[in-house]
Amino acid sequence: MTQQPTSAFISVTMLCNSRCIHCDIWKNKGMDFLPTEIYHKLPSSLRMVDLTGGEPFLRNDIPDIVRTIRATCPKARILITTNGFLPEKIKKQVGAIITADYGIAFRISLDGWRATHDKIRGIPHAFDKVMNTIAILKIAGVKDIGLTFTLMRINQHQMKTVYAYCKKENLTFSLNIVHDSPIYFGNNKTSLSPTPKAVKKNFDYLFTQQLQSVNPRDLGKAWFNRSSYEYMLYHRRPLPCGAGENFFYMDPFANIYICQMKNWPIGNLQKQSFEQIWYAKPKQKYLPISRACNDCWIICTAKDAIKKHRIRVAGDIVSLVTTGKPLFSPRLP
Repeated sequence: MTQQPTSAFISVTMLCNSRCIHCDIWKNKGMDFLPTEIYHKLPSSLRMVDLTGGEPFLRNDIPDIVRTIRATCPKARILITTNGFLPEKIKKQVGAIITADYGIAFRISLDGWRATHDKIRGIPHAFDKVMNTIAILKIAGVKDIGLTFTLMRINQHQMKTVYAYCKKENLTFSLNIVHDSPIYFGNNKTSLSPTPKAVKKNFDYLFTQQLQSVNPRDLGKAWFNRSSYEYMLYHRRPLPCGAGENFFYMDPFANIYICQMKNWPIGNLQKQSFEQIWYAKPKQKYLPISRACNDCWIICTAKDAIKKHRIRVAGDIVSLVTTGKPLFSPRLP
């Protein structure tokens, strides 16, 4: 019997109030809100649950969803990923969300400074709305707030700016490179990617800054970001993927996929129990190709791989700190 998963990425809706150039989710139409009871069927083994979209706060019952998942997955860290475009609605719900889970984490997308972010997101005053949302979450007492920056040619010059803002405001900084996904972001999005040469100085700066930290989380992010640059060069994951073993993706119709990057469905939680899905034959046919897959290196699919191979990653980090060179990934200068 295979292990139970420890992470889940759950789209609570595919509706979105953004118009991002690097994501086609906003083109979805129609209502697709599952009843909160469906989340009682999630496995209790989960240690991390990322509630994402679309835009989660287009729903009115996020506190109920958080409460349900907290009861069902008592050891899970729950994270809400939002574009931050509904600050007043978030303000009304955040108190109930904190009551449901005092340790709740928020990750807000910020892809550049002011006009750049507005242009990427296709929404007037998008930047101002994000800043408003950050202020609301801080006042409400949310302890774990971070910004997620998706790197593209259009914003490559502002990665340092967003990182500096996070450092100044004590926010977590997360970096992702633009990716394709037929069931999630859409196709042909990698055409927006910058060249590795154009962003090397920015990656060197980010890596150097994070490597100076005494916080283990920052050191892990330094390793991940260095690996992201390596991925841009060689299109190879530094660690094998754990899709279908460590984590899964559930869409707003309760379809379970082994990950959000591939059209590899394995069941439906409205029609089956999670155990019936996780231990059935459909998943088994995807596992060999998943383990060999190199089609992404993003933080949500890398976290579990890093944890699984933490000794190797720790060795890399120690070697980088002491010698400036990685122990296990010698391809980069």
